[in-house]
Amino acid sequence: MKTGYSFENGGRRVSFTENGIWRTGSRDSQEESDAADHKSLHTSPFGKYHQSLQALKPFRWDTSQPNAVDNAGFLAFSTFAWMTPMMWAMFRNKLDMSSLTLSPFDSSHTSAERLQKLWDEEVARVGLENASLIRVILRFQRTRLIISVLIGVCAMVSVFVGPAVLVYQILSYIEDPTSSHVGYGIGLCFGLFATEFGKAFFISLLWALNLRTAVRLKGAFSTIGFQKVISLRTHTDISMGEMINVLTNDGHRLFEAALFGSFVLSTPVLLIGCIVYACYILGVTALTGVVTYLIFIPVQLFMAKLINMFRWKAMLITDNRVRTMNEILNSIKLIKMYAWEDSFEKKIAGLRKTEKEEIKRVSYVQSMNTSITSIIPTLATVLTFIVHTSLSYSLSTSDAFTTISIFNSLRFCLGLMPMSAKALAEAAVSIRRLQKILLLQNPDPYLMQKKDKDSAIVMTNATLSWSKVNSQTSSTPDSAGAAASQKETTEIMPTLKNISFTLPKGSLLGICGNVGSGKTSFISSILEQMHLLQGSVRADGTFAYVSQQAWIFHGTVQENILMGESFDQAKYDRTLDACSLRADLKILPYGDQTEIGERGLNLSGGQKQRISLARAVYSNKDIFLLDDPLSAVDAHVGKHIFEECIKKELRGKSIILVTHQLQYLEFCDNIMVLEDGEILETGNHQELVKSNGRYAQLITNYQLEQAKAQKEEEKSTRDTEEMKEVELGDRKDSGISNPAFDMSDEKDDGSPSDQKSAVKTGDQLVTQESSTEGSVSWRIYHRYCLAAGGYILVLLTLLNVILMIGSTAFSNWWLSFWIGKGNGSSNSTTNPGDVSDNQDLYMYQTVYGVMIIVTMLLAALKCYLYTHVTLKAACKFHDTMFKRIISSPMSFFDTTPAGRILNRFAKDQEEVDSVLPLHMDPFLQFCLLVSCTILIISIVFPLMLVAVLCIGALFTLILFVFQRSIRQMKRMENISRSPCISLTTSTLQGLSTIHAYNIRDSHIKLFKTLNDINSNHYLLFHSGTRWLSFWLDFMSTLMTLFVSLFVVLSDNNVIDPALKGLALSYTIQALFSMWSDSQQRWRQGSTLWSGC
Repeated sequence: MKTGYSFENGGRRVSFTENGIWRTGSRDSQEESDAADHKSLHTSPFGKYHQSLQALKPFRWDTSQPNAVDNAGFLAFSTFAWMTPMMWAMFRNKLDMSSLTLSPFDSSHTSAERLQKLWDEEVARVGLENASLIRVILRFQRTRLIISVLIGVCAMVSVFVGPAVLVYQILSYIEDPTSSHVGYGIGLCFGLFATEFGKAFFISLLWALNLRTAVRLKGAFSTIGFQKVISLRTHTDISMGEMINVLTNDGHRLFEAALFGSFVLSTPVLLIGCIVYACYILGVTALTGVVTYLIFIPVQLFMAKLINMFRWKAMLITDNRVRTMNEILNSIKLIKMYAWEDSFEKKIAGLRKTEKEEIKRVSYVQSMNTSITSIIPTLATVLTFIVHTSLSYSLSTSDAFTTISIFNSLRFCLGLMPMSAKALAEAAVSIRRLQKILLLQNPDPYLMQKKDKDSAIVMTNATLSWSKVNSQTSSTPDSAGAAASQKETTEIMPTLKNISFTLPKGSLLGICGNVGSGKTSFISSILEQMHLLQGSVRADGTFAYVSQQAWIFHGTVQENILMGESFDQAKYDRTLDACSLRADLKILPYGDQTEIGERGLNLSGGQKQRISLARAVYSNKDIFLLDDPLSAVDAHVGKHIFEECIKKELRGKSIILVTHQLQYLEFCDNIMVLEDGEILETGNHQELVKSNGRYAQLITNYQLEQAKAQKEEEKSTRDTEEMKEVELGDRKDSGISNPAFDMSDEKDDGSPSDQKSAVKTGDQLVTQESSTEGSVSWRIYHRYCLAAGGYILVLLTLLNVILMIGSTAFSNWWLSFWIGKGNGSSNSTTNPGDVSDNQDLYMYQTVYGVMIIVTMLLAALKCYLYTHVTLKAACKFHDTMFKRIISSPMSFFDTTPAGRILNRFAKDQEEVDSVLPLHMDPFLQFCLLVSCTILIISIVFPLMLVAVLCIGALFTLILFVFQRSIRQMKRMENISRSPCISLTTSTLQGLSTIHAYNIRDSHIKLFKTLNDINSNHYLLFHSGTRWLSFWLDFMSTLMTLFVSLFVVLSDNNVIDPALKGLALSYTIQALFSMWSDSQQRWRQGSTLWSGC
């Protein structure tokens, strides 16, 4: 199934297809805009909260909103029921993915405008240096954060009431069933069901609210970052890798922080409630377990700081690695030409080795955090009961297992703490990185646009530098500060010194000079890319710019020439003829509709330069800045371009031509010779030759070199012809071809060339981004195990986790066995006596205490083994992927966007490095916990196997529907991420051209569109996982109801009350919803391997 997205930007069409290709070009169509519709959404007297208040209606049938989530009522929104028709349609493969659009309330345009406004207010209030982006982001989501915390408090109350209050009442009832009517016990069971359902409902509502907040924050974060980056005329103060990470990866970190941030503020309610009630049930000895928990809370906060510190260091190295990878991709043709693959492989390996050490530290701390979460409830329980029995206090079944349930509720706090701490810590790092970009300042604008009927550009005594004067000293008001500022200004080494010239309108100014004389800096100074130290620069007109290195973006030849301008056939034909592109279009497979790879990889240097020149000619601007456009073309082509394009087509335009082709200077109206950043000579050709200065010397040297070259050419004409014949034969036999110039299947059918150019296929050059179909195959698991060190090491790690969870299960069983024995002399199951009076009390306490020591040792061993295994697998995947990519032929790089490759080395690699291990660890532990729960329930209540099988069948059915649908969502999210990276890298490479043609707005709009597409799929993927989680939580509450009913209705003479308490407490622990998110992280590994 192939889908597409498109929008119009003026006359410019932008499209995005499922294969991950973004295209830009001109189309004669009407601009689409949602501004009027969006404005009408806020005409209610409730203001900006109108739409949010509409969602409080329990049911909504007919609404005017085009988006499913905006049409949802309160119940559908809270339970993600609005996803059900979509999931079912995806399962039946009857959903058009192009019909799924992001809500206008969540769009990056709306969110970015608001975040930018808040940032501007912050800067205006406290100043740029003291502004805090963290404070701005908190204001951005303030209302939603408050509501989220209130919902979280309701969820925590439900988490507390069920296990603490109702479980205690149920266990107290079964100790003495004759004290109350059976209806009371059944009522308690349904009360427990209600609280467990309330927990599932409020947590689902919390996720629903946080997901939309996260999408808005992600879109706003990435968009204002892109807007700032594209507004920079230079980016020398920040690396390419850092900007790519900020604009692509860091938005996802803000997304995670918005999801988990509110839990940090709501969980203290659960903590306080559990502490008070544990002391009420068990007495003062409950403080033993409470203190155990409280001790580890600052430990986890300390670990969060460590994660923040180590993660910052790792991010810096990751930025360096991604930047280096981007440079490798940009220069891959040169690397392969000189066979430098091995040296760059060593460089990447060195960076990866350093990065691995920092990631290892982060992984150790995260693994310790996860282990603490799993063993703290057991440790707190063991210490509490040992202290309790050592003081000869009585311990009943209801007291014991209620305390266990309370401590397991506290586990909810610790369970969220590592994830929340990691998310907030990484978000803080990401925010600091974005703030660093926002604090970057452009050179102060100095180009004055002023009407002048005679002059196009006037530069007067201008001294310019690439360095910036220290703004802190210059901003001081006192005289000392002013003196310091002047001192620093004089210490700066200017690049251009005392430049004064006038470019008359309609004239051609030629600029020459040695390499490093300041010719390109002269052009950059006119484009305001430098810092003006003194003097003035005036211009009258718009600029067209042809850079020394032609900027070509991914699109067709025509799209690169038009670059957003409306199509005019006559002007277009004149441009092609003037720039000598007719012959090239005839040999291209699809004429001017031939697809060009990123950076023009499938074009020669001369072709790229002529397309760049054609872009300037077609733009029909007032002033043309040509930075050595003739150096990359052949001599006869250069002559044609100068005569037909510069002298004829651009007649009447104001032109500055920087060139090393000195033969053309005599035809210029005026000539300027630069030397060490200063104007050495100026005048026309005859005047400068007569003056016998530097220009005359350059002309003389050039004529001598030309004469010598002509003699050598005449001498070797015959040898050259023979070499050409041999070269043509070798090229024919080599089998190496470029897809864009493959003429093997072209026939001369007599049709005109313009008809051939109209033919276009879906994928001329760039191939579709493939993704694995179906469920995660066993081959992926097999390769992951091999990369991790082999099956023996993986099995040892799994065995270690099994033993760790098994030791906690044994501790709980031993407690029930101990309580069941009572005082050791009573034969009654209903009243076994006080365990403190048991003569074997010391033996029970010793076994109970030894098991927690064993559990802690196994947990420490797991931290080392698990981190070693997962990090080894991640590094193996990275190294294999890099080797396969660097050894690929050039045809692979011609047909694969760089953004797609960078996506594998940036976001997908981060998933395998950090996210997959973080989620896989609790996934394995909770799988074992669920297995223990089912096993214990089956032993205590064999008839419950029927209910378990029924719920298991329902679970399998929902999972079957879920997997197919969520797989499509995840695939679309993965694919939609690459175009954002491709656009980012392409924009950064062409900043000078983008500024010169003033097309920033169209690129920003394109980025917003691509970002919204990615955010939409990201939201749908997470909503799909929460849809599954809610229904699994609902089945978990049904299981809790069935177990509690069996506990109440079964006879104590048949089943020991201690075993009943064990079964009920384990049922409360079962959290099936942890499965969904963890399983999807395996999709990341599958995606990464497919990129190898």
